[in-house]
Amino acid sequence: MLSNIELHDLASTNLPEAVPYALVTPPGYHESGPLPLCLLLVGGGGSRQNLVDCRQLFESRWSDGSLPPMVLATPSPGMSYYLEDSASRVRWESFLAEEFVPHLRKTCNVNADRRSTAITGISMGGYGALKTAFAHPQQFGVVAAMQPMVEPGFHDSQIGARNRFHYMAGGPPRLIGPARDPALFEANHPANLARANARLIRETGLAIYIEAGDEDFLNAHDGAEFMHRVLWDLDLSHEYHLVRGGDHGGPTLLPRLRAMLTWAGSAMAAMRSAPAAPTAEERAVASWIEGGMAGNPPAAAPTSREFLRILRAQLQPIRDRAVASDPTTDRRFGVLPDTKVSAFGA
Repeated sequence: MLSNIELHDLASTNLPEAVPYALVTPPGYHESGPLPLCLLLVGGGGSRQNLVDCRQLFESRWSDGSLPPMVLATPSPGMSYYLEDSASRVRWESFLAEEFVPHLRKTCNVNADRRSTAITGISMGGYGALKTAFAHPQQFGVVAAMQPMVEPGFHDSQIGARNRFHYMAGGPPRLIGPARDPALFEANHPANLARANARLIRETGLAIYIEAGDEDFLNAHDGAEFMHRVLWDLDLSHEYHLVRGGDHGGPTLLPRLRAMLTWAGSAMAAMRSAPAAPTAEERAVASWIEGGMAGNPPAAAPTSREFLRILRAQLQPIRDRAVASDPTTDRRFGVLPDTKVSAFGA
């Protein structure tokens, strides 16, 4: 059985024109229960046709079981950079979170909850996915960005020529190019949105994935690394990959896209899975911990969760003493020293 393609247009109160979009649904879509929803935002100049062109990739992933069945949706963005700019009546974040997702939940056979909703993107689409998810973490369970065109700085004054030459491809003049409005740049930047909404992002458990190639000719890996460091400093859980030999497209593009979508599918599946009944081994470990850890702990394989529970319980008193002298011990990520070195590592 093959997947199915649907092409539609959605009128919007947040954008000046109706938005064309495409859906790809898996085999057996109409006979299944509600499925996860994954938005796939395309890069600059892309359109809904990009989703249609990837149909065989999705079918192969569904057939080998590496991608769970889901509904994929892609709007045509032009060179919008998914801009949120109330002054020009262009509000892409609002469209995606407040109109597009609710519309798809009403018209498609998908679960209507955030744990079953992912927003992903490539290049300009990666930038759009990150900023939309960080602005609306209550709407999405998963965000994944591949080679996102994020500029490495909180303010326009921090961005050098190295990270501006992608402007040649075009974009909204108030965001991209010499006429940029610095305040608009800051308001749309994923890092600033992450800082503003860090508590809500943490509370919702938003699963975050960022990757880039270390030979990206547009230097998108600078922005990816910047986002990684921002999320680290905010103590926000995330997965980060710097792909050795990866460029902005080329031979690594499809394997990396497959990896991103597989990760997004797995993250949504983990969020939706019901807790399993405790095993005999889990009950034994729980009883040993609750009993004050007297005697030897129950036997546990080093690859098991029980082994980690035992190790954590044994080390907790030492960790508590460390917290007393260094409160950052309670963070997921440490507060690291400045690692700047002189030019070329000399």
